[in-house]
Amino acid sequence: MTDVLHVQTRAYPLHYTAVDRTVDRVVVPGRGELRPVPGTLGSVAYNSEETVEVDLTPMVRAAISLPDLTIVACRIRILAAGAVLLTYALRHANDLRKLDAHELATMDASVNRQLREADRALLRDVLAGARQSGLFAHVVVPPGGASADDWTEVHPRAVRYNCHFIARDPVWEPDRRVPGLVLGAHCRILLPYTYAWDDDPAPERIDEILTMLEPADIAVAQQSVLVGASVGGLQILTELARAAPGRLEGPEFRRFLDGVWADYHRLDAYRVESGQDHRATYIAARETIGLDGTHERAEKLLAHVNASLLAESSLRSERLDGRLNRVAAALTVVASAAFLLDIAAFLLPEVGNGTKMVTVSGVILLAAGMLAATILWSRERDARENESPDRGPAGNP
Repeated sequence: MTDVLHVQTRAYPLHYTAVDRTVDRVVVPGRGELRPVPGTLGSVAYNSEETVEVDLTPMVRAAISLPDLTIVACRIRILAAGAVLLTYALRHANDLRKLDAHELATMDASVNRQLREADRALLRDVLAGARQSGLFAHVVVPPGGASADDWTEVHPRAVRYNCHFIARDPVWEPDRRVPGLVLGAHCRILLPYTYAWDDDPAPERIDEILTMLEPADIAVAQQSVLVGASVGGLQILTELARAAPGRLEGPEFRRFLDGVWADYHRLDAYRVESGQDHRATYIAARETIGLDGTHERAEKLLAHVNASLLAESSLRSERLDGRLNRVAAALTVVASAAFLLDIAAFLLPEVGNGTKMVTVSGVILLAAGMLAATILWSRERDARENESPDRGPAGNP
């Protein structure tokens, strides 16, 4: 094994109301048990930021085996702000010091694809078990997709990750396109989402290493929150464009947005809560990955989704009003027919049965004709309105 520790940290956006730090056992059906332990973000200097940590190393080693690669550790850190960080610490048989920054990034991307394919089912079971055990108090998913009761995994497009290479006196040079930024101690940004750290890579120091990596990993967690919200918004827009009936409710989407922005800005508080060196690295990391630009694009997209949902809600209200109007018209016709029958019975009390039958049949036919004319006229009017050139394919203004 070489003297370089390769660390990958994935960020999964999960919007939950709270984390129960008293849960001491998570059962993963068919895989065993996990023991969550309370923890904190060690790089936060001013107000303690609580986490829940779960050691996945034995379970991952039993399920995953990749050639020329050793899984030193695997840990989940559940943040209070609606994000889960999954971290792999890896050792390679090949000497990573012989690779340049771009070759490191290519190698890292290949390893990440292999790990994500290998651990997808495992992580789905772990997150579902954590939810069943009460570790997550409540999970909020975007409207238009699966309901919270059916939630099983995060959309893969919402997941973002960092790669870190920890070594004494790292030899890798940053890409020339990476801006020159003020960084904290030990850190060097090689490429967006790719970092080199000058520190002791001993695996037994994994707790201190994770604390050192927190500034960059908090920034990627914010990125995943925004990307996850954008993915949910795009799913809703697709359903609206197809005029597909579904679980599309404006108030539900508003609650989802409230959770997204609350989690995003709670993570953003790291810039004022962290220590000086960690803060410098965090600000440089978010600038390198373009987090502010992602924030602006997500805000515009989600505002458009909200406006489209309001338009769809208005259209559905109009259609419901049309149906209610048809029902009211039908009831009016029926009431009028009953009134005519009462008048006929009053005016013709002594007529024969044949006359009564003719009178009743005439009134019923008249009522049926009026009812049919009313319904057809209402439907034709709705169809003309929906086909108006001022409306889109889903009938939205």
